[in-house]
Amino acid sequence: MTLALICTAPALAEDLTISVEHAQVVRLPGEASAIIIGNPSIADALVHDGRTLVLTGRLQGRTNVIAMDRIGRVIYTRDIVVTNPVQGQVALYRGSERSTYSCAETCDELPRVGDDPARVPLLSDQQSGRLAIAESAIGDPS
Repeated sequence: MTLALICTAPALAEDLTISVEHAQVVRLPGEASAIIIGNPSIADALVHDGRTLVLTGRLQGRTNVIAMDRIGRVIYTRDIVVTNPVQGQVALYRGSERSTYSCAETCDELPRVGDDPARVPLLSDQQSGRLAIAESAIGDPS
């Protein structure tokens, strides 16, 4: 009698790629009670309901996400790659100083990692101001 052993390795999941400042919905295989992001400055996670996770790219880089059920079993794990797409963007160089613009009908300057450090605080303050105006208009208490 011959005995054959068949070994199967779990399939390697592909990286989940998300663009900076974009979100992606992930359906979990079970109810999650805890979500862990390896580096929360690269990506963020919001649990919409127990089986739906919304991942948002924050900064270009690589991290991971882990979802666990109420008894601590890992029900989902995946590497996340946050990219900075260049479609619709223009980089303007003045010597060694770079400024990034997002372009549609017009081009607006936006702060990106690696841009001119003298411009980034001003642009960040402007974005924060616009966000505060939008939040007050919709009645967001935060």
